[in-house]
Order: sequence, then structure tokens, then C-alpha cells
Amino acid sequence: MLSRLVELSVRMRWMSVVLALVILAGGVYAALRLPIDAIPDISPVQVGVLTPAPGMSAEEVERTVTFPLENALNGVPGMTELRSVSRGDISAITIVFEDGSSAWHVRQLVLERLFQIGPTLPEGVGPPELAPLSNGLGEIYQFVVRSDHHSARQLRTLLDWEIIPRMREVPGVIEINAMGGRLRQFQVIARPDSLRAHGLSIGDLADALRGAADAASGGYVQRGDESYTLRATGRFRDIDDIAEAVVRATQGAPPVLVRDVADVVVGHALPFGVVSHDGHDAVTGTVMMLVGSNSREVVEAVKLRMDEIAGVLPPGVEIVPVYDRANFVAATLRTVARNLAEGALVVGLVLMVVLGTVRGAVVVVAGIPVSMSIALGGMHLFGVTGDLMSLGAIDFGFLVDGPIVVLEAVLAVHGGRAIARSDRAAAYAETITTVVRPVFFSVAIIMLVYLPLLGLAGVEGKMFRPMAITMACALFGALVYATLLLPGLLVTLVPPPKREHPRWVELMNAGYRRALVPMIRRRGRVMAIAVLGLAAAGVLVMGRGADFVPRIDEGDLVVTIRRSPSIALDRAEALDHQVQHTLAQFPETLTSLAMTGRAEVATDPVGLDNTDVLVHLAPREEWTTASDLDGLSVRIKDAVESSVPGTFASVSQPIEDRTNELISGSRADVQIMLFGPDLEQLALAAGTIADIVRGIDGTGDVRVERTTGLPELTVRPNRSQMARHGVRMSDLMAAIEAARVGIPITHVFEGERRFELRLRVPPTSPTPEALERLAVETGNGGLVPLGELADVIADEGPPQIRRQDRSRTLRVDVNLRGRDLVSWVGEARRAVDDGLELPTGYDVAFGGQFENFQRASARLAVIVPGALVIVLVMLTAMFGDLRFALSVFTLVPLAAAGGVIGLVVRGLPFSIPAAVGLVALA
Repeated sequence: MLSRLVELSVRMRWMSVVLALVILAGGVYAALRLPIDAIPDISPVQVGVLTPAPGMSAEEVERTVTFPLENALNGVPGMTELRSVSRGDISAITIVFEDGSSAWHVRQLVLERLFQIGPTLPEGVGPPELAPLSNGLGEIYQFVVRSDHHSARQLRTLLDWEIIPRMREVPGVIEINAMGGRLRQFQVIARPDSLRAHGLSIGDLADALRGAADAASGGYVQRGDESYTLRATGRFRDIDDIAEAVVRATQGAPPVLVRDVADVVVGHALPFGVVSHDGHDAVTGTVMMLVGSNSREVVEAVKLRMDEIAGVLPPGVEIVPVYDRANFVAATLRTVARNLAEGALVVGLVLMVVLGTVRGAVVVVAGIPVSMSIALGGMHLFGVTGDLMSLGAIDFGFLVDGPIVVLEAVLAVHGGRAIARSDRAAAYAETITTVVRPVFFSVAIIMLVYLPLLGLAGVEGKMFRPMAITMACALFGALVYATLLLPGLLVTLVPPPKREHPRWVELMNAGYRRALVPMIRRRGRVMAIAVLGLAAAGVLVMGRGADFVPRIDEGDLVVTIRRSPSIALDRAEALDHQVQHTLAQFPETLTSLAMTGRAEVATDPVGLDNTDVLVHLAPREEWTTASDLDGLSVRIKDAVESSVPGTFASVSQPIEDRTNELISGSRADVQIMLFGPDLEQLALAAGTIADIVRGIDGTGDVRVERTTGLPELTVRPNRSQMARHGVRMSDLMAAIEAARVGIPITHVFEGERRFELRLRVPPTSPTPEALERLAVETGNGGLVPLGELADVIADEGPPQIRRQDRSRTLRVDVNLRGRDLVSWVGEARRAVDDGLELPTGYDVAFGGQFENFQRASARLAVIVPGALVIVLVMLTAMFGDLRFALSVFTLVPLAAAGGVIGLVVRGLPFSIPAAVGLVALA
């Protein structure tokens, strides 16, 4: 079969040229349409459920919202993990599903459960909503809207109603997460004295406002030959409409209007977050990409749409990008392209020098683009994205192995011989036929070695399966080129050289032969040296640390700031400005964007104690503070913590940060998770663990989640006192709601824009004494202080309660500096086991990237032997003799030893990619 392919290629050699050109054209076509990203998407298939619970504390949210939702969602088909975060005002649940699950299907399964449980939730809660269908690579573009002539509220309105609707039309955009500024809101601020003078209550005013904004349909009426739709609308359109609404009308007396008992103003909603750009208040939008979209195409479409939108914005308003995934993708592609080009150039030069034939070297190197073209087609066929892992891992040495052997055979047999052009085809075909079988087996062995990597699962599977598929397709292309195209190209383009090899190569061969004879005579010593080398490599690999994957430089940093849970919004904003001022002192910082609290689309439900600062860095060659990412991170952390009071800082990167969070719910390198029912006991144990791990070499940032410290003003109604005064519970709750966030009434429409209308009373000081003086209406129209109806208690509660698999959990987050993951976790585990005693019912576990490393290591423990068996079986099939196969097989451990020594020389830790590379090297 192989001989016939060679004869066909030689006989139809011009077709070989045409076929090669067709394959190259197909490769260009595939490359232009290949989905491109910087790194593979390793985030799991998951669904987020967000449920607003206004006015509830974290414990109330856990008890009345999160518990019921977890019970309803538990056991959804395909679920592997259920975790949640309960904070004041919001519940966030994440359901993780098995790899390979359809994102749309599992969302439908979750929705069906939510439809059942939704109506049973407490009044005022929800409804539960699904988080946008995105992933760890979903945040592809972020921008700020700024102007010297517009207020933050005006800019936010422009973002919400002019920019975001247009951006949602871009194919591949699933959501734009808006944050910052102030949400425009119409407010009716009641005057309690005026209400009392007219004998009205807050409830009367709320009912009147709702009734004044009604709409009705009268069907249709006929008029001649035409019919007219009959409708009535009382929708509010502006402040005057609201102010003129009738609250009460009695016979013989003038009507009481809203303006008689309240002030109507345009204000803003209660903010839960704030944004600043380079120390100035800002409004920002984050573009989130639909799962499975091409980030390169989506970002380009987003930029084009941004240019269109800029033309319709008011004068002086500009859109400034602060994060662009395309920059990272472009940098990654440049790295991959440079590596591929340099590799091809080195291969070509070496072949020219060693083989002494320029034409032969060109024909061999031509196999690289042909193989890559076939690989690109395979990537399209199998849905593989082009990224640093799938393209950057291609080894040109493997691709040219077969063609080099074929060319070398031709040169060895025909070099220095005069062959007539008419006889060249038959002579070349006869020679190539003798080596095509070992060439086929050698390339096929390498290709098959990659196939066991398809058995990797989880995060490591998503990372390395695309690489294995790409490399297998490229090797298949190399096999096609070596057996079907190369023979014809050699006959057409490469005449026999005057010499078999260059003179200097012949001298080297002679020297090698002279050295080989004594080595064979002393083969026992040689084998002993080889065994010692293997033993030394084993000792080295045992002593080397190990990481899950090496850190990838994204070109940007995320500085995560943690503060006291009790911090106020204005104080957090002031501290953000200080942080940005500190960051601006670093010459590496080009710009920074600080985001405190949460946005309206609460994909990351955090409080005001949490700030993420996105830092856009200068190119690496312009750095002066530090030479590497770890060094700069340490300097930034130290500077921020020393210059800004009450601040704990940790430093990561945008994609790294987001992916870690989606995988394990945390952004840290290592999560030490404590499980148990009591928060106080969990906090004590977490504090002990933090003290232990801070003393371990390589520990960077250590953060223990707070279980207390969030100030709360709790109103506990006295039902007997309420009954004595004739006060209903709904009236008491409405009074409290109106005092701060306001009672939701309806919406005001301004053209296509829609703004919320809320009823409020004049704001009171946020102290127990002031709240006790808050007037509450009685059943007979009187007013009674809240303090006579309820106890107002100042206390502290947990800022959030985290749960995993229906058990409370508290987390100690650790980021590492200058040390590998596995050795650190091993030492930390031993130290925690020795220094921590847990009560019955409590447990501790290590998670994060270490968990991924353990799972990948267990899989590789099966895959590596499987790959070695494949190699041995293929060698035995080729030689027909197990002894010959074993003699060649001894190269496998020696090659692995060389790889380990290479890691040591480069100062690199052992990692899963290194293990995968050693498998391929076999």
C-alpha cells in the first residue's frame, strides 16, 4: 500500500505540486476563519442563579432564599457541584455540570426547577434570574464613558439607553455589565406633616400614585369602513404629570394632588457600587461574550459598533477603552507566529548546512505549511480554537522527521551519481520505497502517543485535548506529505547532489564511527552511566516542585482590595482614589480602573468591602521597577498596603482571576476550605490555619473571609404594641422601606427610556435613635414613633455566608510567590494536620489549582503507561521482533531524563504541560 502511494506520487508528480498548493490554499482559508483566543476556555459548564432579596441580612437570605433554592436545585441531572453565596440583599447560587453538557440544555433544566420554587419564596424576593451565558473568557472588552460637561447620572443614562442597546445588537455579545454613575430615578418625597394635615397616609399616597399610572384597553370601535383601537393610558411622562396626579377627591372640596403632600424630584437609586478611572469618578461597561463565540471577531465587531455609537453621542462625551482582549490575543498570536517562524527558519538552515542541498531543505521545510494546513482543517472539523495551547505546542521537529529520512535516503543512495532525468523517477521511487515503511511507523507512533491525552477530563482536559487534537492532525499532515507528496516533489525539484554529504559532515561521521567502536566494547560502563543518569533525573524530578500550569503573562493586572465590611460607599471611593494615586507612581502603570461593590448585573455579588482595580501595564521592555510579574506584584502589594489605610491587597491577572473564580469560586491560587455548621467555630479554625500558613516559605497573600463586622440595624416589631396602636405589619415595613430605598411604584417613560418611580419620606440619620423617631401611621390616621412599636438594635452580622454542597464553608485564600504549588500544599497540609484540631462535624480541604493538579496527575498515571504501551506495540509491529523493539524503547526513559534536566537547567517547576510534553517526547 505504501509502495503504491510512492509510485503514484512519482508517476503523477505534477499532481503532487498541484495537490500541495490546493492544501496550502485550504489552510489559508481555514486560518482566516479559525476561532482565535489567547488561551483555551477551561471554565466548567455552569449556571448562575441570582435572586435579589431587598432588606434581608446575609443570614436571612441564607435561611429564606438560598436554602429553598438549593433544595430545589439539588439533584438536577448532570450536576457535579452546588455552591452559593448569601449576602445582604442578594443570593448567588452556582450549579456546576459534567463536562460535555450542553449549556443551553442545563439552563433549561435549572429554569424548570426555578419555575416551581419561585412562587414559594417570601414576598418581595426575586424572581430568581439566570446569570448571563458566559465563561472565564467572556469579559472581552471594557470601556469608560467620560465627559467634562456631563454629570455621572447623565453619563450613566447615556450608557444605559444609548450605548448598551446598540451594543447588544452585536453578534456574539450576550450582555453589557454597566457599573458606576448613578441610576436616574424619579422620586416622590412625602411631607409627613402635609399628609397628616389632609388625613392621608403613606399607603394612601402609594395607592394613588399606582392608580394614576394605569392603562386600559377598550377593544376597538368602528367608524365607517374602518376600525379604531380604543385604549386609555395614564402613564407618567414627566415630573408635572406626577405632581398633578390626584391623591384624594371629595365632593365639595378641592382635590388633593401629589404636589400638595409631596415633592417630586429626579434623583438616583441607592448605589451598591462605584467606579473611578485614574482617580476620577467614572461610568463603565463590560462587554460579555456568548459562550462559543470567536473573541477576535466579536471584539472587532464591538470596536466597529463603538465607532458608530461615538457619532451619535452628545458633544464632549467620549468612549475610552480600558481593557481589550484583542490586545492579549494579538500578543499571543505574535508569540506563536514568531516561535513558528523561528522554528521553521532554524529547521531550514540546519537542513541546508547538514544536507548540503538548498532545494532539498526547501522541499522538506515545505512540509511544515502543508502539515499546518491539514492541522487547521482538522481544528475546524473538531471545533478546536486557535490559541497558545493548541498552536503554540506544535513541534516542527516532529513534522519534518519523516521527510528528512526520505530525503536522506535519496541523498545517501544517489549522491554523487549521475542519473539521467528520465531515470530519476524510477531510481528515487525504488529508494524511497525502502524507507517509507519505517517513516510511516515513526510518524504514526508519535501521532498515536497523543491520542491517550484525549482521555484527560475536567480543566486539564479542556486545556490539553485541543493541543492533542491539533498535534495529531499536524502529524497526520506530515504523514500525508512524506508518503504522498514528497516523493513527487523530490523527483521534480531536487536533482542528485554532487556529493552524498558535505565534506565536514563526512569528517564528523568518521569521528563518530571512531568513537562508537570503543563505546560498544565498553557497553557495560555506558549502560551504567545511563542508569546513573536516569537515577539522577529521578532524584531531580522528586526534588522539583510542581505547578498545575505555568503562569501566562496577560499584559494587565488585577489588584483586589479587601477592607472592613462596615466601610461606607463614600469612604471606599476616597480610598480607591488613594490606591490609584499609588499605582500611578509605578512607571509600569499606564491606566487603572477601580470598581468597588457590585454592578446591576451582579455576576460577582460582592459588597463595598471589595474593590477590583484593573491595571493596564506598559510593555515588558519598558519596566524598571521589577523584571518579572511576581516581582512587580510584590512591589505593588507592598506599596498599596503601606500607603492606603485599612487595605489588604492581592495581585492577579484578569483572565487568570476570572477563571479561578469560575472553577472553584475563588480567585486565589490555593483555597483552604473549612466545612461545618457554626460560623464562629469556622472563624476560629480559619484564623489558626492562616497563622500556620503565613510561616511557610512561598506564602504571598493570605486572606481569611470575614464572618462578622458588618454593622446592622435590625428592627424587631413588638406585635402587642402594634395591636394596641392599630398598626399593620405592612404599614410598619412600608415606613422603613420608604425611609431609605423607597417604595417601588411604577415607571416613568421618556420616549424609549424608562425610569423607576419610588415613594420616599425625608431621609433620616442612620442611627438607632433616629430610626426610633421615624413616624409610622396608625389605623386611625395618627402617627406613632417606630420606637413605640419595635426595638431598633445595632448589631454586627456576617457580611456573607458561603456554602458548598449544602454545607456552610469558610475559606482561607492563599496566593503564592516564588514557589511551586504542589510542594507548598504538601508542606501546608502537614503543618495544618499538626497544628489544627477540629471538633466533630468539621472538616478541612485544599482546593483550587491544586485540586486540578491532583486530578490531572491521577489521569496521567493511567495515560502515560498507555502511551508507552502504544509505542512498544508499534515498534514490535514494525520490527517484528520484541528484542529490537525494546532496544529502541530504551530511548524513552533517556529522553524523559533529558527533559527533566532541561527543566532544572531553565529553573522551571514540573507542571502538567511538561508532563504532556514528556509523553509526546516518548
